[in-house]
Amino acid sequence: MARALFICMLVTAAASAQFWQEVTVQGFTLRWATVTSNELSVELSYQTTGWVAVGFDPTMAMQDANIIIGYVSSGTPAIRDDFGVTASSHAADTLLGGTHDLVIDGGSEMGGVTEIRFTIPLDSGDSYDQPLVPGNTYTVILARSADGQDSFSAPHAFVTSTQIEILGLSLDEDTWGGMKVVLSQQ
Repeated sequence: MARALFICMLVTAAASAQFWQEVTVQGFTLRWATVTSNELSVELSYQTTGWVAVGFDPTMAMQDANIIIGYVSSGTPAIRDDFGVTASSHAADTLLGGTHDLVIDGGSEMGGVTEIRFTIPLDSGDSYDQPLVPGNTYTVILARSADGQDSFSAPHAFVTSTQIEILGLSLDEDTWGGMKVVLSQQ
């Protein structure tokens, strides 16, 4: 037991010392890190009991963005891979003929804050996902629904955008695997 606790503490310390990037903009907190050389791990939170979403590399408003939208209902995260079909609408990649390219790493809704955690490929090969190249800067859109709107079709109540840089640094597989275990226990 003491050994397991020590390992968890060591993994947590290693994780916090790794290369997580973070931006807070208008109440949203977005954290991201490259995982190995081909995946991006992301955490997104906001003060809402509805859904939260991040859209990577839109051309105009939502258009052409790789949108990841998620909520937590009864303690279970639901997260979907969408594509910005127009400046004001999005649809699930799978409904457009694409693929669902994400791994749900977890999520929570506590104290009125919804947080989703997921991993996406930097380049999935899906035409409905924007490739992300380490070293480049991208526009991201951040959105949330009204409280209690646990539905992918509920309209957004607030949206903003910012710029992020995807660093070429990566967490090693062993550290990331340990981090997923620690995160899933939170």
